[in-house]
Amino acid sequence: MGSAYWGELRTHWRPLLAATMGLGFGIGLSAYTMSLFAPQLIGEFGWERSQFALLGSFGMLMLVMQPITGRLTDRFGVRAVSAVGVLAGPVAYIGFAMQPGDIRSFFAIAVVQIILGTLTTSPVYTRVVAERFERARGLAFSIVMTGPPLVGALIAPMLGGFIESEGWRAGYMLLGCVTLIFGLIAVMMTPAHVGVHEIEGSPRARPGYGAIVRNPAFWLLIAAMILVNFPQGLASAQMKLVLMDSGAPSQTATWLISIYAVGVLIGRFACGLSLDRMPPHHVAALALSMPAIGMALLASSIDAPFVLALSVAMMGMAQGAEGDIAAYLVSRRFGLGVFSLIMGFVGASIAGGAALGSLTLSLTLSLWDSYAPFLALSACITIVGASLFLALGRGPRNLEVVRA
Repeated sequence: MGSAYWGELRTHWRPLLAATMGLGFGIGLSAYTMSLFAPQLIGEFGWERSQFALLGSFGMLMLVMQPITGRLTDRFGVRAVSAVGVLAGPVAYIGFAMQPGDIRSFFAIAVVQIILGTLTTSPVYTRVVAERFERARGLAFSIVMTGPPLVGALIAPMLGGFIESEGWRAGYMLLGCVTLIFGLIAVMMTPAHVGVHEIEGSPRARPGYGAIVRNPAFWLLIAAMILVNFPQGLASAQMKLVLMDSGAPSQTATWLISIYAVGVLIGRFACGLSLDRMPPHHVAALALSMPAIGMALLASSIDAPFVLALSVAMMGMAQGAEGDIAAYLVSRRFGLGVFSLIMGFVGASIAGGAALGSLTLSLTLSLWDSYAPFLALSACITIVGASLFLALGRGPRNLEVVRA
């Protein structure tokens, strides 16, 4: 496992770096920056927290967009699809900066962001790893998935300070410029045909949809991802509000979000290395049950900074493991001809779980004006979802569900 394992990374470092950068500056970065804008937006326009919580429900659009994006990636490759997303994505940030304060306008722009930003998500960029890596696949997935939390850990404190000094409109404009510049660099670094899997001399593989839906592992994976992503809305638009509600000052809450991002990084690499060496279903069950502890601590009356930091770190570590686990299981269970398509369905299930959770959060906030009930409920649902991964067992490796 030694030289051959690390040799894959040396051989394919350029497309791996391009995919990592592309994902890092794609729409996934919003999970680490959106909540930084929330206090000023709510304070300036008088929006209700329960209204703002509905933002996470728009992830339901991913139910449609993610499979479409995956299919486009299987057909046209990583570079072509990501280029469109990179060029179009900053339009949403400009829209946020110019919106007049009507929450309906804000929501409409968020819809545009999701539609355009889906072209810069994991079904696109993980395709590179699925095709180019075998021995070090788990670690390579970890590196690619590290993009958003790494960028988030670096940008969140600086962006938070910039918003405090220059205002939220300037913050959105800055974010749009940064994502455009680094996204274009990633596109230019990606070789033209990386991510297009087609065996020379054979007919183009066609997705066997019937074989996919008849595979029990597909439905177990979908159900598990829905449940463990139920509380995901807290990690994006609501995290700073949750921490401030728990007693953290605004600046402290901003730095705690950075700790969350660092936790994602640690969980990502620990999970990637473990997937290459241990049964993936055990890794999945253990890693994805961790946020339940963090949410239980946040729901309690304990508000010491150390406890808050520990809570967000545990939630971040699980969030880091999640993407690696999904991509690894899909790559081992299904053929490359439909990898991005199935990752699209997985992405849709993640978005669906987060949207369902956001709707529930809006309801609980309107009833109790507290995050504690939702945190307690989410802890229970997360445990159930994590346990479903144990039912996957080791499973067959490289099961082809497509035929020429």
